[in-house]
Amino acid sequence: MSGEGANESNLLQLSRPGYLTDMSASSPGSRVVLVTGASSGIGRESALAFARLGDTVVGVARHEPALRELAAEHPGIHVETCDVTDAQARVELVGRVLLRYGRIDVLVNNAGVGPVGYLHELTGDDVERVYGTNIVAVADLTRLVLPDMRGRGDGAIVMLSSVAAWASIPPVTAYASSKFALDGLIEGLRRETWGTGVLVHSINPAPISTDYLARSAGRSPQPGDPPRPASPGFPPSWVADAVLAAAASGRPVTRSVPRVAGIVRLAQVPLVGAVLDQVFGRFGGLVTNRVRALVAEQALGASSTRG
Repeated sequence: MSGEGANESNLLQLSRPGYLTDMSASSPGSRVVLVTGASSGIGRESALAFARLGDTVVGVARHEPALRELAAEHPGIHVETCDVTDAQARVELVGRVLLRYGRIDVLVNNAGVGPVGYLHELTGDDVERVYGTNIVAVADLTRLVLPDMRGRGDGAIVMLSSVAAWASIPPVTAYASSKFALDGLIEGLRRETWGTGVLVHSINPAPISTDYLARSAGRSPQPGDPPRPASPGFPPSWVADAVLAAAASGRPVTRSVPRVAGIVRLAQVPLVGAVLDQVFGRFGGLVTNRVRALVAEQALGASSTRG
């Protein structure tokens, strides 16, 4: 066995003497919940919602000041600074959580990025970042928590997908394609975990009112930044409610937020898809210009560090 493999094996042993192991793994209020992308938006709202139920929450993000603010809001939230696109950092993160708490009952794969622009306008780094964050990190974190969950015969994995997984439109083609790939991962994982006690859920939000567009421009809002408008959309608390409901469900859940947004699935019907080809072929430029204007408006005043 290679040194790297041995290190991963050592970090992820299942027989960890965590201080919460005497509690019921599946009961709301006694779960250990790992939430990525917890410093803002959907991740932040989800972390707070789990903590208010009494769960022990480990919130993960790259930006330590925002994480400190989150931890200060509720004593049930513990934070870990981690770049989920770093393979070794993922191994060490899961290892630390298992060592401290003894198990991971719920994994909320929320961290995500989405560059705005036509594919030929993006950089190679943009493409690698969207797939590295939205697919590679998600698949690998899931891989790392599955042995613990399967070994106990209990666990929930909540994937934050998007209605963009059902209809890819400019100027977020790269982002949408990563969510198409995520849906494929979810479908296969549900079959792999059938009968194991591990449930895989998909939450597919419509546009949500967060600082996501600023982050798509590589400008991550930080504590103390001037106020700026959130992107148009539905409240992130709606998505957090759906995440909590999925994590407590006894069967795999696919849920659009709001529910009416599930109509976007009709885009997968060939005739509807052909109509959308015509619409966005003709008017995709207008949509792109509007989204770019929103990005510029939201990024104003945000720090220039990558998010």
